[in-house]
Amino acid sequence: MEVYSEIDGTRIEVKENSGKVVISFIQAADIDEVRSKAFLAANQFLSALSWRFGAHLAIKGESSNIEHIDPSGKSQIFLQLSDRVVVSEKVTVIKKDASGDVIEVLDSQKPGKINVKHSDAADFYRRAHLADHPFEKFANLYKVAENIGDKIRTIKGHSSDSLEQVYGRMSYEMEVLQLALDECFGGNLPSLLGAAKGLLSSDDVQQPIPRIVEILYKANRCQIMHAKASEGKKVPFNPKDEKDVTAALPLMDFVAKSLLAYEQTLPLK
Repeated sequence: MEVYSEIDGTRIEVKENSGKVVISFIQAADIDEVRSKAFLAANQFLSALSWRFGAHLAIKGESSNIEHIDPSGKSQIFLQLSDRVVVSEKVTVIKKDASGDVIEVLDSQKPGKINVKHSDAADFYRRAHLADHPFEKFANLYKVAENIGDKIRTIKGHSSDSLEQVYGRMSYEMEVLQLALDECFGGNLPSLLGAAKGLLSSDDVQQPIPRIVEILYKANRCQIMHAKASEGKKVPFNPKDEKDVTAALPLMDFVAKSLLAYEQTLPLK
């Protein structure tokens, strides 16, 4: 990709086929602070690339190379990207006017400058896509929904008691998830239904969100996290359990990415 951003006066960029993320104009008191600020800014930037462009990039170890320090003390540092990189297919959009003349070409691999807001949830999303096992992927994607759902709950002024009044006697975690889905998909149920295709019955489509909450929370999140012998659980290396979680991953991924887009519309704390 070829993309950059500016965060608090620091420029972060990756260039096509470079294998590095470059962080420039870092103001710091010493080398350790330069590295600390560089890693924080780079990871915030790379997590935004993950959910927005499907480019799941990782920094290789803790090595860094400070290339330049200008007279004002501002530094430029290069961080090597890992060979473990997953990038979505390239998409090119060509805009034409009524006469058929090209007025703009948008290349998904060269988005130029992007705006990046801090998001813990985005870090969980990138972590999910750098994981190998479906359980770890699902657990981190669910954390995206959990994180943003709690933000929505706080902004809406809900307590556990008020959520129970709205949704009845569900568990608190299920109520938070349903609130998040109601807010995010209340006006766009067809997109959610499309993502849940194959997981819902014909009866479920009348009120899909409560059933999707059960699928994501009860059937997967809880059973992945449980290990007690007396409780229902999904177990690694059990082919059926791994297959079931893998089948739910596209829905969980769609929900997580949609909530990340919704998070961008929320007021900053």
